[in-house]
Amino acid sequence: MTNFRRCACCSGPLEPAQQLRFLVETESLDSPSFLARIRRLPTRRGRPVPVCSGCQAEIESAPPPKAPARAGVLAAVGILSAGWLIQTLLLGPRA
Repeated sequence: MTNFRRCACCSGPLEPAQQLRFLVETESLDSPSFLARIRRLPTRRGRPVPVCSGCQAEIESAPPPKAPARAGVLAAVGILSAGWLIQTLLLGPRA
């Protein structure tokens, strides 16, 4: 197997096993059920990312990122704004 990829994190060379994983996972993108069973590499926007085994171990040991609290606040503000618009435009004072 030729050395055609570098690690996406540290730009180091990929081990042959990691190159094989990357090739198998990228060739299996059209079969989501099969890909879900074999997926080992981290993904970015649903596509596997080539990483060396050291970086992969570091990624797997890190806790998953928490969802930002701003999303909940923005949703609440949006719902309140929609309610206010409905109340003022549709149910507002009638002359």
